[in-house]
Amino acid sequence: MHQPALAPHRIPAPSPRRSLVAVLPFTAAAGGGEGLHLLGAEIADALREQLARDPALQAILISSDFLAKAPPHALELICRELGVGYVISGKCHPQGARPSLYVELADTREWHIRWAHFYGEQAHDLLDAEGAPMAHLVAALRRTLAEHPPR
Repeated sequence: MHQPALAPHRIPAPSPRRSLVAVLPFTAAAGGGEGLHLLGAEIADALREQLARDPALQAILISSDFLAKAPPHALELICRELGVGYVISGKCHPQGARPSLYVELADTREWHIRWAHFYGEQAHDLLDAEGAPMAHLVAALRRTLAEHPPR
């Protein structure tokens, strides 16, 4: 009697627990002008690239320009729908020739600020991917994200 061939047993591949992290374009503080707005967008792009290169972070970065344009009440709904666990946002502040940058990391489960730092007169320095301010920023975000389990 011929028995039918059994389908091979499939073991699902382990799925790493990864957090979706949205890096919003950094905005300009009141009176900052277009130059400060462009600087903030460039810093956010540089940060996004650095985070994407960091294998220890285990984060999936999404393009988030559309999140920045969403009405404030819609941001939470969009993040929930997309499964975004963390949002990095910030604001450039004019301070003469040396603008500053405030950066914060919010956990979207409870909308708590998990980490924040003010880079006084160092906004331009954050454009240097190999510089100390960017290294500090990436390390602090990595450390904070590791302390809180992914969604």
